[in-house]
Amino acid sequence: MKKEEMSSMQYLGPRLRLTLFAIIISTIGVSAQKSFSLDEAIEYAIENSCEMEVANLDIKRAEAEILEVKSQGLPQINGRLDYNYYFLTPINPVEDFITPAVYGVLLEEFPGEVSAPTTDPEVFEFSFFTRNNLSANIDASMLLFDGSYLTGVKAAKVFKDLSLKKVAIKEEEIRSAVTKAYMNILIAQENEKTLDKNIENISTAYKEVNAFYESGFMERLDVDRVLLSLETVKTEKDKIKDYLGITYDLLKFQMNYPLDQELTINEDLEDLINKFNTEVNETYTEIDYSRKAQYAEILVGRELNELNIERLKKGYLPSVRARAGISEQLQRNNLFDGNEAGWLPTAYAGLAVNVPIYDGNLKKSQLEKAQLDLQKTDLLKGEFERSIQLQVKSAYSNFQIAKKTLENRKKTLAIVEGIYDKTLIKFKEGVGSSVEVTQAETQLFDAQSKHVSALYELLTTKTDLDIALGKL
Repeated sequence: MKKEEMSSMQYLGPRLRLTLFAIIISTIGVSAQKSFSLDEAIEYAIENSCEMEVANLDIKRAEAEILEVKSQGLPQINGRLDYNYYFLTPINPVEDFITPAVYGVLLEEFPGEVSAPTTDPEVFEFSFFTRNNLSANIDASMLLFDGSYLTGVKAAKVFKDLSLKKVAIKEEEIRSAVTKAYMNILIAQENEKTLDKNIENISTAYKEVNAFYESGFMERLDVDRVLLSLETVKTEKDKIKDYLGITYDLLKFQMNYPLDQELTINEDLEDLINKFNTEVNETYTEIDYSRKAQYAEILVGRELNELNIERLKKGYLPSVRARAGISEQLQRNNLFDGNEAGWLPTAYAGLAVNVPIYDGNLKKSQLEKAQLDLQKTDLLKGEFERSIQLQVKSAYSNFQIAKKTLENRKKTLAIVEGIYDKTLIKFKEGVGSSVEVTQAETQLFDAQSKHVSALYELLTTKTDLDIALGKL
């Protein structure tokens, strides 16, 4: 850094200098993280996948549902404040019971002096209500016994396990997709290396043939044929470059990596072949289904079906709930008149027993449906096991074929390379024709292409085998 820049930094406040330093460090860290190994690419994809984020949100939602179910068995406390103002107070008709009583006493004390009334007692309008009514209440209740409650809590926890299995399934899918996208790049790079080697060899041959032509030892046709081969290989190289761009974009997409940012990989094809441990001696007669996340999901789903049946059966049992409450009421014609009656307290405690008697066969039909769901899950479980058996058998067979094919391609490539080298030597010595060289080149390019394809098949079949076995 120049002296002028150093001096200008000194005038910056300490907090600003610290902020700038943090920005520089973070920028360096971001720009440095552009090269990925296969494991790093998979890890990045899992951490940044939108599907994984959604699956993790489902786990959090399942945790919230567990709390929701548990809350049903915890004490429930509610407070309530009610106020009513009666513009017209309710009135009850009340018969005059005082006058007859008084006459009755007088007739007993003064017989003959007082005569009984000859008319019916009057009816008065009387109200037991005041215009202002204010009440404050606190009610509490708690579930003491409900056969289906504990089963519901257990089912909610199992549902969380189901969400976790869905996350594992997403991880399997991401690992598979990223691995294959990564391999596509390696295969394209291997093709590019092969073409670069061919361009180098043909360019050397072109210079030698052109020199022979200028010396009068070869015809122009021979030079043109070599030049045509060189241009053909260069065209293929351009195609590979374009294809590499597509494969990198595919890897970025599978990783959820920004498409407008650069990305490189730091493993080569040989490393990946060694990493995949392609020397497999197992016959896979025994399959561990528990390795498959989808199988674990089926088992969790089956457990949920069993818990649902248990919950419905316990629904026929009575449930008991304890209740208690306290309240106070203020009833006045003038709400703020302290001379009228004050707050009047009331408190209660009790039990409520709910006994299911007849629900129109609702629980019976729900139980039948739950039992049918369990049978369906068992059928799907068996079908999934059969499909895994077929998938493993097929993947293992394809892998063995790919191994043998690669061995044959290696031998073929070695033979064709020998033929090409000898043909080129004969051509340079003047005992062979350019047509023979062109034919040998065509055979060489074909053998090279088939060898790279065999490498790709070996990796993809091994990947499919690991996916089938739940090892990826």
